[in-house]
Amino acid sequence: MEPTSVVATVIPTWQEVTHIERCIRSLMEQTYPPHLHKILVVDGGSTDGTVGIVERLAEESVNAGGPTITLIENPFKYVSHARNIALEHLDRGVEFILEMIGHAWVPPDHLEVRVARFQAIESKLGSPLGGLGAKVIESDLPKGKVADWIEVSLSCPLGGSGQFARFSKEEPTKIPPFTLYRREAVEDVGGWNEEFITTQDSEINLRLIGNGWPLWRTPETYVRMAKRSTVKQWWRMGYRYGFWRMKHIIDAKSRIRIGEFLPLIGLLMVFGFAIDGQSTFVLPNSIWPIIAYFSALFTVGTGEAIRAKNASLIWGVPTLLFLLHTSFSIGLFSGVFRSGKPPNDRVN
Repeated sequence: MEPTSVVATVIPTWQEVTHIERCIRSLMEQTYPPHLHKILVVDGGSTDGTVGIVERLAEESVNAGGPTITLIENPFKYVSHARNIALEHLDRGVEFILEMIGHAWVPPDHLEVRVARFQAIESKLGSPLGGLGAKVIESDLPKGKVADWIEVSLSCPLGGSGQFARFSKEEPTKIPPFTLYRREAVEDVGGWNEEFITTQDSEINLRLIGNGWPLWRTPETYVRMAKRSTVKQWWRMGYRYGFWRMKHIIDAKSRIRIGEFLPLIGLLMVFGFAIDGQSTFVLPNSIWPIIAYFSALFTVGTGEAIRAKNASLIWGVPTLLFLLHTSFSIGLFSGVFRSGKPPNDRVN
């Protein structure tokens, strides 16, 4: 059956010169009918050559009979603003909105598969979906050792988030990665909350579910993305996500996940046992939570090393998980007291 639904892919950008061409070309080369696909690049003031690449590809796509590529200015720079600006630019015929970023790319049949699965799930449920996520898999870019550790740490137990989860069946989710949204659902909840500099997708997803728009994810297609590649970027990412998670929790108490507070709970246990001063099996009780924590980290690292046949993960994954838990926890605490700042963990 030939597709009939119009899809708009929205790509917020800022300083994406390294990856934007691959991102857009992957969307230009889709098997989905080009007359049913619009690409909106919403740029937040890039000065690194991103805009020139987008303009060149827009002209190339028109000449080749590909999808229309529209470049839109985002004076606010942030992703939530970019998505709302794009929403305002869409004509009424657009049924689906695909969220992308400038450092991600997809296989040629991505849109075709995603729309087909979206409609198949709706048919099975007998009711409309709010959105459908895909699977995020490992980047195929050349990577150094730290970048390898980051790839694994994002998707392993105790690390990352639902966005990078390994899953093998089509199922409901609260965190659909790179969501294909039904436009009607997005408009029903009033678009993206512009108070959130990051975690804006988690925030809108919670509102969608609350308004009766279910979210699913499918392993039938995937997205690759360029991820952080240095310890400094990893630390800043953890802090930023912790900070904005707390802002989201303050805004919506139902967003609380006890697992995100376990490092802080463990630290309180250590202090509590230290004050108590009791010992078990020679060692002070305050030491046992620390032993249990690092044992869990090295168990995960060893499992990932065996899975990936990469011995360096035995110590690399525990190191990054410890840094992630620490920076995320500091971010959670900071989010109670401080106002948000623009993210810079990708450019510094």
